[in-house]
Amino acid sequence: MSEPDRYQRAVQRALRRRMSRRDLLRYTGRGVGAFGAGALLAACGVEGQDTAPRRSPGAASPSPSPLPPKAGVVNVANWPLYIDLEDGQSATLDKFKQATGIDINYKEDIGDNDEFFGTDLQQQIQAGQATEWDIIVMTDWMIDKLIQLGWLEPLHHDVLPNVTANLDAKFNDPWYDPGNGFSVPYAAGITGIGYNKKLTGRPITSIADLFDTEFAGQVGMFSEMRDTYNFALLLMGKDPTTATLADIEAATETLRQQRDDGIVRAYYGNDYTDQLAGGNLALTMAWSGDVNYLALDNPDLAFVVPDEGGNRWTDNLAIPLRAEHPTDAHAWIDFVYDVEVATGITEWVWYESPVAGVQQQIQEDAQEDPSLEPVAESDLVWPTPEILEKTHSYKRLSLEEEEAWHELFDPLIQG
Repeated sequence: MSEPDRYQRAVQRALRRRMSRRDLLRYTGRGVGAFGAGALLAACGVEGQDTAPRRSPGAASPSPSPLPPKAGVVNVANWPLYIDLEDGQSATLDKFKQATGIDINYKEDIGDNDEFFGTDLQQQIQAGQATEWDIIVMTDWMIDKLIQLGWLEPLHHDVLPNVTANLDAKFNDPWYDPGNGFSVPYAAGITGIGYNKKLTGRPITSIADLFDTEFAGQVGMFSEMRDTYNFALLLMGKDPTTATLADIEAATETLRQQRDDGIVRAYYGNDYTDQLAGGNLALTMAWSGDVNYLALDNPDLAFVVPDEGGNRWTDNLAIPLRAEHPTDAHAWIDFVYDVEVATGITEWVWYESPVAGVQQQIQEDAQEDPSLEPVAESDLVWPTPEILEKTHSYKRLSLEEEEAWHELFDPLIQG
């Protein structure tokens, strides 16, 4: 790389890291995206007038309708702290507008998959209307649900050359969207346990530690049903991907006993980081990238994939049914699959990128910017085969199964 190129890359890194995600987690936490559990009841059902055809799991993707002309605007909903955005400014968003001429309205409006489904998708789509979003970022199991409902637009892969060229093979053809017909990955991570070594007084190694009365009132659990049920099932020695309703009923009783024993401080969304960083939680269900970042400021914090296993998840870019600007949405999807763009995002968010070549580029950048060494080499950002062997995905639920699970889970976390 020539000296001018090296200088330009250094300037770009400085611009997109004016305030790092680490600093935002440190000073503000992730509470901006947190939602109460009460809204989950409204999100679980799918009653009403739905004009979109439903699809059976694994059915072939339909042919997409022709794309309209570019509108010059795209509306994107994402999770908090999932791009280099600070005080309304982002080098990545600015570069997109410069490269495409498309205005991007980017909002951190997703704090919980079920909550967003209930507030931003369900009512509008069932009424035959467009949502306000052209791009949404949803976790794998929610993508599966939206595909079954017929609520996502098929992708035009012929206008996604960066995706075709750069999608890492291990993210191709996923269980929740065979052939990537409706979605492409945005980032991937692991649900495990975050803990404060000073408060626990010992290493945390097992899901059983989350159920130990030794830590009564100091344990955080997730408000997301699938993550929490997966942990209870793993504790019971069950494979989450084949769980029966009887297994879920038993898992509910295990979780209810944990709650009634006073072990659980609260059920959290993104705001668990505030409580862990503030010393209010000794240990909690946690997402890998968050705890890695928090640990840079507080070495007493650690993340572990428990002995029983953790949850492996992927968040995905998708276009909701009847999106008003689908051509511009495709432009955004392809833009974030440019290796340099994806490198900048990953250096900020600390979750695994599905774009091939990103880790190598971060390793090169780290030679000039040592602060990038942790993200370049972390085996939790870039999981080793040994770590991946300890992780589990989620059961592919029918809509009827999901409703039955919610009828058990929602009263539990609200009780």
